[in-house]
Amino acid sequence: MISLILKCYYSILLSVGVASVLAFITGLYVIFRKPASRHKHASPLSNKAPTSVIDNDLSAIAGEDVMSTQLDLARAYIETDKKTLAVKILKSVIAEGTAAQQTEAQHLLSQL
Repeated sequence: MISLILKCYYSILLSVGVASVLAFITGLYVIFRKPASRHKHASPLSNKAPTSVIDNDLSAIAGEDVMSTQLDLARAYIETDKKTLAVKILKSVIAEGTAAQQTEAQHLLSQL
């Protein structure tokens, strides 16, 4: 009877141990894996325009509403006198945004 209990205990202990080792290895893989190819962008402090306005990082920050975040970014660029960057972003919003976002982008563009 005791040997049966010990066999069950060891099989459960072995299963939990294997599962925890697999979870640990999976966690290490997720933490240390190389990210997928990313777009190279200009430094935010430079006056050069980014090669692509929408990036994975921007999607993570903006969530579902990337164009609204683009409008906010364009407003910030206008306030800091980086009008060339603002114009590029506003043009992309006009091309890809909703009707309300396009109207707002055109209004901001007309003020420049």
